[in-house]
Amino acid sequence: MTITLKEMTATDYEKYLSFAIKDYAKDKITAGTWNEEEAISLATKSFSELLPSGKDTKNEYLYSIEDDSVDKKVGFLWVHLNKTLYDSKLFIYDFIVFEEYRKIGYGKQTIYSLVEKAKKMNVSQIDLHVFAHNKGAIHLYEQTGFIATDISMSKQIK
Repeated sequence: MTITLKEMTATDYEKYLSFAIKDYAKDKITAGTWNEEEAISLATKSFSELLPSGKDTKNEYLYSIEDDSVDKKVGFLWVHLNKTLYDSKLFIYDFIVFEEYRKIGYGKQTIYSLVEKAKKMNVSQIDLHVFAHNKGAIHLYEQTGFIATDISMSKQIK
């Protein structure tokens, strides 16, 4: 397995958006943040606000995750570069490994590839948010050296 992070093409970006908006809406419903009626609309709004110029939005890096050894796209990755006078950090907005490629090492290899890119960009830290119900992602991030820095909790009143 040889992972490469390649800049998304326009076609990849359209495929990514059609999948990612639905996926984000579903996660927000599962987390109890949004209801089903408003989820797609709110997810679409979030993506348009965060990516006003699409894949060419400044400081946004949208990648297709490719396995060069089998010439296949195995997922998508979106990271935001936050530069200040004193520091540069990346924030993972979205990380998708397609269902058929999960739990066989692509997630770890993608994180390692991102770390290498971050080093070349003089980035000191990579941050992310993960939904509490996404146990697989939490496990991956912990395995690759991420630590919890904040925990939000809620209690539903019925």
